[in-house]
Amino acid sequence: MNHTAQLIPERNLSQDLFSAGPLSKSLILYAPLSGAVLPLSEAPDALIAMGLLGPGVCIQMRGHKLLAPCDGTLVKVSEGAKQWHFRSKHGLNILLYLHLDEPGICNKAKLKYLDGATLTRGEEIAYFDLRQFKSAPLAAIMITNLAPSTLTYYCQHQVAANEPLLFIGN
Repeated sequence: MNHTAQLIPERNLSQDLFSAGPLSKSLILYAPLSGAVLPLSEAPDALIAMGLLGPGVCIQMRGHKLLAPCDGTLVKVSEGAKQWHFRSKHGLNILLYLHLDEPGICNKAKLKYLDGATLTRGEEIAYFDLRQFKSAPLAAIMITNLAPSTLTYYCQHQVAANEPLLFIGN
């Protein structure tokens, strides 16, 4: 059940793609943080890199804030603030996994919400002081409940928090 998000080359981007083209009826998942966008295959965890947990992308964190990627619910924060589980108002299950080369992220994160909180897209849910990390965390953002035939696209190499990140086709 390996499925990955596909990059739309910038030269193929046009307003028509989103207004009347194949992505016009897509659900959009917004970037929960700022940074360089990488294919999921860059994730150090093999299950994530192979797309076995669902399609998505990685972001090399360069911003301090973690934002809600959609309107919905923060279902669960686990593994000491390394895993964030969301459910969108459209029923998408979203997993955000922070990969660190060091333990103790919980001590370096200021959490604003915990399990069960109802969130609005773009709402700040945590703050990370990146100066406390040896290297910037790599975040993998995946949609865990899509059918393998569902097309998922991304179109940026850099993203700011709360900008469109993933486009989920019908």
